[in-house]
Amino acid sequence: MKHFGASIVCILLCAVPCAAGTPEPAEKHVLLLFNSRAPDNLPLVFGTFAPAVRARVPGLITFHVDYIDPPARFLRTNFSKEEVDSFLASEAETFRRRYAGVKLDLVVATSPAPLEFSVQYRDKIFPGAPIVFMGLGSRQFAGKTWPAGVTGVLLPVGLRETIDLALRLEPDTENIAVISPLDPFWIEATQQEILRYNGRVKEILLLGPASYDLFKKVVALPPHTVVLFHLASPVFGQPALAGRDLIDAVSERIPTFSAWDFLCLDHGCIGGVYADQTKLLLRTAEIASRVLLGTRPDDIPIVDGPDLQVEVDSRALSRWHIPESRLPRGSQVLYRQPTLWEQGRKYFLTGIAVIVVQALLIFGLFWQRARRRKAEIELGKSEQKFSKSFRHSPLAISIASTNKDCYLEVNETFEELTGWRRDEVAGRNHSDIKLWVDPEYRSTFLKRLLAQGSLRNLEIRVRRKDGQIRTTLGSAELIEVGGEPCALSVFADITERKQAEEALAGVSHKLIEAQEKERTRIARELHDDINQQIALAAIELEGLQQSNPNLDSEAGRRMKALVKRISDIGMEVQAISHRLHSSKLEILGVVSACRSFCREVAELNKVTVDFIEEGVPRGVPEDVSLCLFRILQESLNNAIKHSGTDQFEVRLGAVSDEIQLTVRDCGVGFDAPAALSGHGLGLISMRERASLVKGTISITSKPMAGTEITLRVPIALNRESQAISGAA
Repeated sequence: MKHFGASIVCILLCAVPCAAGTPEPAEKHVLLLFNSRAPDNLPLVFGTFAPAVRARVPGLITFHVDYIDPPARFLRTNFSKEEVDSFLASEAETFRRRYAGVKLDLVVATSPAPLEFSVQYRDKIFPGAPIVFMGLGSRQFAGKTWPAGVTGVLLPVGLRETIDLALRLEPDTENIAVISPLDPFWIEATQQEILRYNGRVKEILLLGPASYDLFKKVVALPPHTVVLFHLASPVFGQPALAGRDLIDAVSERIPTFSAWDFLCLDHGCIGGVYADQTKLLLRTAEIASRVLLGTRPDDIPIVDGPDLQVEVDSRALSRWHIPESRLPRGSQVLYRQPTLWEQGRKYFLTGIAVIVVQALLIFGLFWQRARRRKAEIELGKSEQKFSKSFRHSPLAISIASTNKDCYLEVNETFEELTGWRRDEVAGRNHSDIKLWVDPEYRSTFLKRLLAQGSLRNLEIRVRRKDGQIRTTLGSAELIEVGGEPCALSVFADITERKQAEEALAGVSHKLIEAQEKERTRIARELHDDINQQIALAAIELEGLQQSNPNLDSEAGRRMKALVKRISDIGMEVQAISHRLHSSKLEILGVVSACRSFCREVAELNKVTVDFIEEGVPRGVPEDVSLCLFRILQESLNNAIKHSGTDQFEVRLGAVSDEIQLTVRDCGVGFDAPAALSGHGLGLISMRERASLVKGTISITSKPMAGTEITLRVPIALNRESQAISGAA
C-alpha cells in the first residue's frame, strides 16, 4: 500500500554564538506525529510551536513530521480488529526502519490516534523517547492514567458552550441535527448536553461518513433546525467525517455550528466556542522545552489548555441575518466585511491629512510671523543688555574678525588694561598695535580657536601702549556678527597673582635648596665623623676581646654581641647618611643612584623592586636628577610602608622631550583626593618639588586597586638652569 507519510525535515541552524571553549549543545531530534497527511494546523505548528521551542532550547533542533494514514478502504467499510492491528503493526515497522538511524529526543502527538499509536509501539519504534501530547479533549481524556514518560496539554472542547451559542443566536430553533462520525463518546456527550433543555429542542442524529446520501438527509431536515457538525479525532476503526465539501454544502442551506474550529471556520459555518490554538501550542512548546532540557515527563503534570472563546464568521452572520448584538460580550468576529470607511480609509486619511497639513502650514506661517516679531523685540532687548554688559564688564573683552584679522570692538576694561582707546584699535590689525608679546603664540592661539571653536584659561602676555608687559588669563569663543565669523576674547589681568606665585616659588626654591644643603652637611658629619668613631669603637672592643682570651664564656659572648651591635649601628648611620645625601647621584648620575636605591630598599625591607630604565639621556640637569631621586625615595618608601604588598615596579625613561618616573604597586591603594586634602606633607612635598622644575605629578589610586605615581619633567626647560633647585 502506498504510504503518504513521507517525512518532512525542517532544520534551523541556531545562530547563537558560543563562548570560547564552551562545547556546543548536541543536536536534538523531535518527531511531530499527525493523524492525517495534510493537517489544518501544520502551518500554525511550524509558525508558533517550533520557534517557541527553539527560543527556549539552545543548540540545533531538527523537527521531523510524519503521519498515520489508514488505507482508503478503511474509510469506506467496517473492518475487524485484526485488520486494524495488522495495519498498525505494518505502520510501526515502517516507522522503525525510517527512524532506525535517528535518536529521537521527543515525540509530540497532535491528536488521540497518534498518541495511542506512539504509546503502543514506543518500545519498538523509538525506545525510551518521552512523549508530549496536545489536542486531546479534556472531557474525553481527563483523569486517564498514562504510562511513564507521557505528559501534555488537554484541549477543552466547548460542546456545551457551542450548543448554548447556537440556541442564543437562533432562538426559534426546534431541532438540532447532529452530523457525526461513528464515535460513541461524542454521540453520547452531545445527547447529554441536548437533554439539558428538557424537550425544548429535539435531536436528529445523522451518522456515517460524508456522502451524498447523508447530504440528502440534511436537505430534508425540517424548518427551525440548526446543524451541529462534529469532527473529533477518532481512534482507528472510526474514520473521521472529514467531508469539507459536505459542510460547505450544508452551511449554505442550514445554520451550522461546530465545536471544532478547524472544521467550522471559513467553511460557511457560523462558528462555535473554541480554545485559542496559538496559546495551546505555546503551552505545549513550554512542556516540550522542559523535556528537551532534561526534566522527566513524569515530573511535569498534565495541564489544561487555554480558556474558551466565542468565534463566529461575520459572513455567516450576515447570510442568516443574525445581528452581532446577540453575541456574548467578548466574542471574536472573524472575516468581517470592511465598511465604507475601512474600504476607503487610506483615501479618507490622505485627504484629511492634506487638509490638516494645509491648516498647519497656514497656522505655522502666522505663528512664525508672530514668533519672528517677538524674537526681533527680544533680540533688541538682548542686544541692549549685551551692550551694557560688554561695555561695563570688569574683564577685558574684544571682538575681532577672523577673516580680516582686525579688531571690531573693545570695552572699557580693555582700554584700561592695554592703554589703547577704542577708536585707536577699531579696524586695525594686531600687528599694527603689537598687543601680543609673542606673535607666533597668537598665530597658534588663532589656529586652535578656529579648529576647536573655543579656548579656555590660557596665559597670554600682552604689551601695553606704554611698553609695560602684563600677564593675562584669556579665553575665546567663535561667534558670528552680521554673518561674519568673529572671535570673542575675554582677558583677566593676573599680573599681580603671577608675581606672587613666582615669589612664593622662589621662597620654596630657597627652602628646598637650604634643606638639601642641610641634608648634605648632616650626611657628611654622620659619615665622616660619627660613623668613623663608631667604627673605631667597634675595632677597639674587638681588640680588647682578643687581648683577654681568659674571659669566661658569658663575658666573651656579651663582648661579641656588643661588637656586633656597634657594627650594626654604624651600618644604620651609614644608611641614614646615604638617604640624606646620595653621593652616587652626584658621581654616577640619576639612573645609577635610583637603581642602587631600589636595590638597597628591597634588601632592607625584604621585598621585590623591579627597576626598569628606558633610554635616559646623559647630562640630566642636577635639579631634575635630585627631584627624580627625592620623589622616588618618598613614593617607594610610602608604597612599602602602606600598600600591603611585596611587589613593586619602578620605571625611569625618556619620552619625547621629557623624563618620566613611574612607581607602581598592586596593593590596597588609598583615596588620593582625601590624602591630598589631609595634613600629611609627603604628597604635597612631592607636588611642590615637581612644580619647581616645571614638572607634573599624577597620582592614580583606588582602594583595593593599587597605586601609580607618575612624574613628568621637561628636559628642555630645565637645561637652561643648572642650579640645584631641589624642587622638582
